[in-house]
Amino acid sequence: LAHLYTRGTAVTWPTLAPATPVDLPTYAFHRRRYWLDIEEHTEQEPGSAVDEAFWSAVEGDDLERLAHTLGVDGDDGRDPLRQLMPMLSDWRRRSRERSALEDLRYGVTWQPVTEPVALPTGTWLVVTAGGSAADTCADALARQGVDVVRVDINPAEPVVGPLRDALPGKPLQGVLSLLSLADAPDPSLILSSAFALVRALGDLEVGAPLWCATQGAVAFGADRDISPDQARIWGLGRVVALEHSDRWGGLVDLPAELDHLALTRLCAVLAGTTGEDQVAVRSRGLLARRLTRAPRPTGQGGPSWTPKGTVLVTGGTGALGAHVARWLVRAGAEHLVLTSRRGPEAPDAAALETELTALGAKVTIAACDVADRDALVALVDALAATGTEIRAVVHTAGIAQSSAISDTSLEQLAAIGGGKTDGARNLDEVFADVDLDAFILFSSTAGVWGGAGQSAYGAANAYLDALAARRRMQGRTATSIAWGPWGGGGMAARDDAEAQLRRRGVRPLTPESALALLQEALDHDESFLTVADVDWDRFTLSFTSGRPSTLLDGIPEVRQSQATAEPATGTASRLDERLDGLSGAERQQVLVEVIRTHAAVVLGHPDAGGIAPDKPFRDLGFDSLAAVEFRNRLNEVTGLRLPATSIFDYPTPSELAAHLRTEWDGDEATESSVLAEIDKLESRLVAVAAGAGDTAHPGIAARLEALMARWGTKPGESAGAAEHIQSATRDEVFDFIDNELGI
Repeated sequence: LAHLYTRGTAVTWPTLAPATPVDLPTYAFHRRRYWLDIEEHTEQEPGSAVDEAFWSAVEGDDLERLAHTLGVDGDDGRDPLRQLMPMLSDWRRRSRERSALEDLRYGVTWQPVTEPVALPTGTWLVVTAGGSAADTCADALARQGVDVVRVDINPAEPVVGPLRDALPGKPLQGVLSLLSLADAPDPSLILSSAFALVRALGDLEVGAPLWCATQGAVAFGADRDISPDQARIWGLGRVVALEHSDRWGGLVDLPAELDHLALTRLCAVLAGTTGEDQVAVRSRGLLARRLTRAPRPTGQGGPSWTPKGTVLVTGGTGALGAHVARWLVRAGAEHLVLTSRRGPEAPDAAALETELTALGAKVTIAACDVADRDALVALVDALAATGTEIRAVVHTAGIAQSSAISDTSLEQLAAIGGGKTDGARNLDEVFADVDLDAFILFSSTAGVWGGAGQSAYGAANAYLDALAARRRMQGRTATSIAWGPWGGGGMAARDDAEAQLRRRGVRPLTPESALALLQEALDHDESFLTVADVDWDRFTLSFTSGRPSTLLDGIPEVRQSQATAEPATGTASRLDERLDGLSGAERQQVLVEVIRTHAAVVLGHPDAGGIAPDKPFRDLGFDSLAAVEFRNRLNEVTGLRLPATSIFDYPTPSELAAHLRTEWDGDEATESSVLAEIDKLESRLVAVAAGAGDTAHPGIAARLEALMARWGTKPGESAGAAEHIQSATRDEVFDFIDNELGI
């Protein structure tokens, strides 16, 4: 009820007996304001004050001010301005819109990587499903001196058993999956076997990083072939990197020709020294995947794309499909065929048909699951029998997912991916011989950069992007748009998904902006485009919380954010000065206060009073994003490199401070800290002597003499006693003072 009420729904409270309305607490003695202030942002246009005055007058349709700005006097001089004003105002509006749309466009590029000289070492588990390419890769690893433990599995059978039997009784340096390199692999098993392997490694608690090798999963440059089924492995891998960052190695795509140079480069990538986890091995070297801004196409690009005749829209009665249908009709489509599983029985289908018909289009709503090839063929044949020829296809159908890999079964994997993957495959095959005006695939950013809880969905959308690329290579039309979340309904509107996305820096696209960019992509015949409204500062913080990523290094805002996030050495130096010379207990106290202060800032407290030293962080209101911000602040003030999971590994300020002490002090004692302890020991000895009068303390004297003898012993004079003292850790020295001297 509160959720509804705060969003404008009227609630008749008196009928909810025995509920009694009460006034909000005033917090009279806290003097704390909880409401956010509304910030007013004034957009500053580049240029002089005259430029600003000119465009301000144009936007305000203020002829008098415009004339004054231009120095035009008299009505005769203003007549041309009256005629020009509407055109200038319209141009200014369209210019702003174009600029805003350009900020939403992204693409994928490949950047050369310096080939490392390091090679993999230790014991590696190599998982294969047979095949000559897999044999070649496994042999190449062995020739580099790697201890290869190979396990061959049947992709159609459970993986856990064979893996458990093959695990060696010694630590693994890595796991390499060559499942995709089987001779003529079954397309239906390429993804499921990789997915089962990820789950099985988790069940068996194998912490070694997993690398997945593919052939033809990505294409660029001189590549003339791509496998959408192999591409699904990359879509899955991007999600594994987010959900299981601690046991993920990366993705490496191999060329068709596995020569000596390609195999050497594969081994170099597996050594893990490049810092890259999405790499393609090609004849010209190693290339790493990057997300970059996609400039708007220049030039006119020919006439605007206009739908003609009949357009098939899958998922046509859903939220996205309905937006597309309206756009198509307004653009000139004469006949729309809208498919969904329920067809005319789908919610709001009848109202949508009435609306589209009123706009002047013929509408056919059909119950057809395009993932069912026979059903799709039957629909196309039925339309053809009436003389209806489909001229364009828009594939918007899909099933949302929000389940971790560990909670997703193989059956769910197939069901979630089927609507996207099987539907796209069937559309591609059924219309293989039709010269379509457009073949539009609605993909998702889940297939571009991944998304926690979207393993099946991310893999399916990576398939769509690769399918569009393959159609282009075959000389057929195709455009795949990897959308960020849409506003106005759709998957992002379910539950609190939209709020969660906003918190992570992803804002919903307005349908108008999305469709304008779709029109532009079709006008310029673009094959792939990522469209998303991202706050990169916030998104990068969340995206890299589990592991660093170079994928976003091509985005200027990300580079700037990462540069400003580097630890300030001056800050760390000041903390170092505060800690220098303090005892262990005093250092602990200082670090606890540092932690409490920064936790208070992150959580929005006015001071550290509400952050109890022994209260768990989770009870204070920390979530994953706050944990990342907190980690970054501590990294800056300490100069350390702490993981984002620090507050979960050390759940209270006191425990985290103890960990920071260990990280800060290192293994060896510092001279200043030991001298500080000796100063305190000396003061205590003086106090003991003053209180004892003439009484001697032979025990204390003897132990001090023994300590001096050990410390002053030259190397070789005693069996390592002095060496032990001089190499002792700080805590060991303190323990000696405590235990040996009894103080």
